[in-house]
Amino acid sequence: MVFFNLMRDYHLHTSYCRHAYGEMSDFIESAIENGMVEICFTDHIPLPDGFDSSHRMAMEDMEKYVGQLRKLRQMYPEISILIGIEADYIEGYEKFIEEFTSLYSLDLVIMSVHFIKDWPNNQWVFSFSYTEETLPKIYHEYFTAMYRGIKTGLFDVVGHMDLIKRPNHPVLETNREDIEMILDAVHRQKMSIEINTSGLRKTIAETFPAPGIVEMAVKRGITMTLGSDSHIPPQVGFQFEDVLRETGKFPGLKLARYQKRKVAGVEMPVFMG
Repeated sequence: MVFFNLMRDYHLHTSYCRHAYGEMSDFIESAIENGMVEICFTDHIPLPDGFDSSHRMAMEDMEKYVGQLRKLRQMYPEISILIGIEADYIEGYEKFIEEFTSLYSLDLVIMSVHFIKDWPNNQWVFSFSYTEETLPKIYHEYFTAMYRGIKTGLFDVVGHMDLIKRPNHPVLETNREDIEMILDAVHRQKMSIEINTSGLRKTIAETFPAPGIVEMAVKRGITMTLGSDSHIPPQVGFQFEDVLRETGKFPGLKLARYQKRKVAGVEMPVFMG
């Protein structure tokens, strides 16, 4: 088994973001039952003009979200509870993201790319049609947007890095240069990359990013975090032990701990039994 001091789930969603279910206390109790020593709630940041309002907090929710988590910290002293947010990077929203995140004492800001400026169908990354010929171009546009987001310096962790991938079309086969560009930028910005286990619950059937990309990141000395991307309490810590057994084979794998948006320490997987 993996030593439980490594069990930190840094990607949890709640009903505040309107597409997850369960009370915050339910997520916390599930985390405790699954051996977590630390969790971070990361509901989706509200965006101006009600953009994508059905998948994120409203502006007025943020104070309630933070206040409730502070109360829960007192109610559950046996587990460390961090206050974070998942912030979509969309070109043109940089100033808003900077100002909004500075208003709150956050522990972690995850960068995600769900929308690409100038794409059709509200820019949603899953609303495109493609052929095998156009898929590398779509991948490239996605990673270019991610690269721009990383360069802003507004974020701490890159979330579900290769979310754009489609089954049987590994990004490394067609867009290795893009991946190397992203990893080099992450390293320069001293950010971490999330190993997001939600892909193991989907058709893609692998983590975001794929293990091959994790290995490339580790070789560059990039720290990682673990995130289940839970949308219901039973998903907390989803397949962490299996993923750590796999990625723990990569020499030098380090998991970052965060507090107040700074790396508070790093840990290396240790196995026993």
